[in-house]
Amino acid sequence: MQLTLDLVSAQATAEEEAVESLENRVCAAVNACFRRAEIHFQRRFERAQLAFNLRGMAAAVAYPARNAIRINRRLLDQNAEDFLLNTIPHEVSHLIAYRVHGQGIAPHGAEWAAIMREVYGLKPLRCHNYDVCSGLTAAYWYRCGCDAGHTFTTRRHNNARRGRLYLCRRCRQPLRFSHREAPVD
Repeated sequence: MQLTLDLVSAQATAEEEAVESLENRVCAAVNACFRRAEIHFQRRFERAQLAFNLRGMAAAVAYPARNAIRINRRLLDQNAEDFLLNTIPHEVSHLIAYRVHGQGIAPHGAEWAAIMREVYGLKPLRCHNYDVCSGLTAAYWYRCGCDAGHTFTTRRHNNARRGRLYLCRRCRQPLRFSHREAPVD
């Protein structure tokens, strides 16, 4: 009985260390991004506050006015290396663009894109391509004019039911509800 408890305790400790280690790697990546921006712009930037409490399909969200980044822990766990190499610089670029160019810039505009290219040497991609279906409690399928399939979360589906209009990025046609599909576990 004692051996079983010791094994469970050791396993829990290893999992906690792995979580802490990944969060430390994120903090280190954020600091490295800020250091590169400081070298590029020849000025100091206040470090961002990090929270690992974002849910849904977004990998991370930057809040430039608050100098904060929220991170989707589930997507981080599933895509750790790409997250550190691409998502973290993407979000830090939002904060740097705001500090350098002010609040009147577009979130994924020319200023942000220039920072992605010039400071981090990355393509300024607006969206990630992580698998988000595994975390959905229900998938709502929508169709458009080009017949591309679109998956909505429960939140987006409820917004559409209340009258919010969503358009396909390719054909610009309204997305119409098709069917609900329970996720595969």
